[in-house]
Amino acid sequence: MWTAPVIVVASVVVTIAACLLFGRSRAHDQADDRDADSRGFLGAVISGLFIVALAFYTVIVWEDNGTAEDNAAREAAAVADAYWQTGVMPQPQRDHIRSLLVEYPKLVADKEWPRLAFGESDERTTSTLNSLHTEILSLPSTPDQGKSARERVLERLREITDLRRDRLDQAGGLDNMGKLTLIATIVGAIGMIVFPLLIGFTARARHVVQMSVTAAVLGFVCALCLGMTHPFNGVLRVQPEAFTSVTEELAGIPAEQGG
Repeated sequence: MWTAPVIVVASVVVTIAACLLFGRSRAHDQADDRDADSRGFLGAVISGLFIVALAFYTVIVWEDNGTAEDNAAREAAAVADAYWQTGVMPQPQRDHIRSLLVEYPKLVADKEWPRLAFGESDERTTSTLNSLHTEILSLPSTPDQGKSARERVLERLREITDLRRDRLDQAGGLDNMGKLTLIATIVGAIGMIVFPLLIGFTARARHVVQMSVTAAVLGFVCALCLGMTHPFNGVLRVQPEAFTSVTEELAGIPAEQGG
């Protein structure tokens, strides 16, 4: 919660101190005018590299979050579809399978989702999914109507398992490309502050204010980037709405309906 303000304030304080300590005096303000074009070109290159890295990083994070949200919706939809397919299954297996299908999205939303922020899974959710596989596989393969339902539910369970595996993989955070672009973004932001100081930025008040504002903006951008490293944690984290919705949907289905 306080990460962004701390980073912004620290960036401004360090930049002001650096300007006052290492900034040139007014007497040397025009000393290197003949090199102004070269300095301007190098500054533009650093700024351009920062913007490119930031753009790539934003796209990667946006796509990861979108994929995580889509996969969650597909996983929840597969649970609902599997529930409806159980209508022709024999008793008492049908009620047991349905109870497990109702329990699964609740566990995902209430137990497993908070653990995703730390890259962890929930053992009880895993156990429930394994129990579903065991119960479905133990159903008789006759009559044909029951066999067909059994195969359709197994197909949905395979889809649920695959999507959950993808969700747990994404809970590990950024891939190598995402980490590389994040590092490039932060390095570029630091370069945009350090470069003017290295080439002799003056310590005049208006220049210090200019550098302070730039440092504040770049600090906020870096804090925002750091807060978007995880699809299930941070400012753009994906919420378990799909699973809470399917839990409500299943609760509204009469026990005798389905199939």
